[in-house]
Amino acid sequence: MNKVVSISQSEVKPDQQQQVIDTIKGMIDSKKVTQTKLAKEIDMSTSVISQYLNGKYDGVGGDAAGVAEKLSAWLALQTNRATNPVAPKFVQTQTANQIHTALAYAHAAECISVVFGASGVGKTTAAKHYANDNPNVWMITASPSASSLSECLYELALELGMDDAPRRKGPLARAIKRRLMGTGGLVIIDEADHLDYATLEELRILQEQTQVGMVLVGNNRVYAQLTGGRRNEDFARLFSRIAKKVGIHKAKKNDVTAIATAWGIHGDSERALMTVISEKPGALRLLNQTLRLAAMMASGSNSAIGVSHLRAAFKDLEGVE
Repeated sequence: MNKVVSISQSEVKPDQQQQVIDTIKGMIDSKKVTQTKLAKEIDMSTSVISQYLNGKYDGVGGDAAGVAEKLSAWLALQTNRATNPVAPKFVQTQTANQIHTALAYAHAAECISVVFGASGVGKTTAAKHYANDNPNVWMITASPSASSLSECLYELALELGMDDAPRRKGPLARAIKRRLMGTGGLVIIDEADHLDYATLEELRILQEQTQVGMVLVGNNRVYAQLTGGRRNEDFARLFSRIAKKVGIHKAKKNDVTAIATAWGIHGDSERALMTVISEKPGALRLLNQTLRLAAMMASGSNSAIGVSHLRAAFKDLEGVE
C-alpha cells in the first residue's frame, strides 16, 4: 500500500515549504480545493493561509512553521487518498431496488412508507441516492439529540432551507407546512426508530395536510413502535396510514454479487468469502469496509483483490491477530 509520511515541523525545510506552497496554489488555481475548505480542514483562518501562501505570514501571534507543518500534513493526506483505490460510489443492488421502489411509491402516491430491518443492509445509502437523484426530496436523520418534536421539526426546517425558522414548535410546524404545500415532494426520516409517539403523530399530520410523500427508515424498532406494542390503540391511527411496508432483515446473495461485480471481483472463492462476511453483524457495511481495506492491500502489491486480501482485511477490521 502506498503511504505518504507527513513532514514533521522540524523537517519542513525552506525548499520543501516552497514545494508545498506551489502544489497547494496549483490545486486552488485548478479549483480542486478552495481556501475556505482548506482553512476548515486544517483548522486555521483563511487570512493566515492566504498570507502564508503569498509569503507574507511572519508568524506574529502565531507560528509560521506550524502553518507549514499543517499544510504539509494536509497535502500528504490528499496524496494518500488520491493513490488509494476508488470504491464504487453506489451499487444498484436488489435491496437498493426494493428501497427505491418504496420511496418512489410514497413520492408518487403522496403517502407514508416505512423501510425497516437489519443494520448495514444499505437502507441509508439507497435513501441518499434517491434523494440526490430526484427533485424536491428532503432527507433528515433523527438522533438522540434530534428526537424530540421541536428538534426533529427544526432539523426538517433546516433541510428545507428555512435558516430563519422559528424555534417554538407551534410556529415551526406551521412554517414547515406552508413550505411543503404544493411541492409534491418527499420527506425521508432516517433513523426514525429514535422518534417518540408525539413526533411520529406530528409527522403524520404534517404529511396529511401537505400531501407530500413521507418515508420512515430505521431498524426493526421503528416497526415495533408503529405497531404500538402494548399501547397499540394509541398507534392505530398512525399505523393505518402506512401504505407500504418494506422489511429487510439480511443482505441478499444478489446484493453481494452486484457489489463483487462493481469491484471487478469475479472469482468464486472471493465471492463465497464475501457472502460469508455479509452474513455477519454489519452485513453490507462490513463487507464494503472490508473491500476498501482489501483493495488498499492489493494495490500495495500491485495485484487484484484475492481471498488472502479479503481475509487479512477482515481480520484487521475485527481486531483479530
